[in-house]
Order: sequence, then structure tokens, then C-alpha cells
Amino acid sequence: MDLPMLAAATLFAGTAAYGARVGAREEIAGEPFGWRLPGRVARHQAWGYGSGTMAPWPMPVAALAAAVRAGGGSEQPARVCLAIGSVCLIGTVVEPQTWGRRSTSRAATVATALHLLSGTALVLAGQRATLASRRSRSVVRA
Repeated sequence: MDLPMLAAATLFAGTAAYGARVGAREEIAGEPFGWRLPGRVARHQAWGYGSGTMAPWPMPVAALAAAVRAGGGSEQPARVCLAIGSVCLIGTVVEPQTWGRRSTSRAATVATALHLLSGTALVLAGQRATLASRRSRSVVRA
């Protein structure tokens, strides 16, 4: 098990849980590029779409699953965390909520900041593990 990757995935899952609570309470719908699904935010979250303050729930579940499997010499868990972190960062940046065009509550601002932090942590943990795996393979070959 890769502890830094597990810590990053746990931070990401906690951030998604916090963002889900804030998004549902304040009805902050996900509106990437101005596109919005009809209906209530809680329903969007349940379907796995997420909200303006929450990554879709399959993402933290996949990140945690990958982090638990990491460390066995395979680069796949690291790549999964790297990809999820990258998508989280992109998704956060394209939300109107991020740029203050929606709710400006303190809780929503904190959720946005935590998503940027946790996405960055996943990217860095995934990069670190990928590089470490490549280094160990090159040492074995030499």
C-alpha cells in the first residue's frame, strides 16, 4: 500500500463528502461550461454527476480503490490517481462556482479550495508513485 497516495485519496474522498453536503444544502448545481442538468442537486449527486462543489462520487471511490491497490509494482493505481486528480482540477476550474459566479458562501469557497488542494495532492501522489515504479524497474533491468 502506498501511504502518500492513500492519504491523498482519503483527502479527496473527504473533500467530496464535504462538497456534497455544501452543494446539496445550497443547491449549487454542477454547470461545467454553463451546461446544467435539470432537477435538484441531491439527485445529481446520487446519480454520480456531482455538483458545483463536489466531484462525482465514483471518482473518490475509484481513487481510494486504486490507492489501496498501489505499491505492488504496477503503475496502474498511480495512473488512476493521477488521472482522477487531473480531471478533478479541470472540473473545478470549469465550474462557475470556482470563479464566484454562483454561491459565495464561506462553505462553498472552502469546498472549492479543498477540491483544488485534493486534486493537486492526487496528481502529485500519482506522479511520485509512477516515477518510483519506473526507477525501480530500471534498477532491476540494470
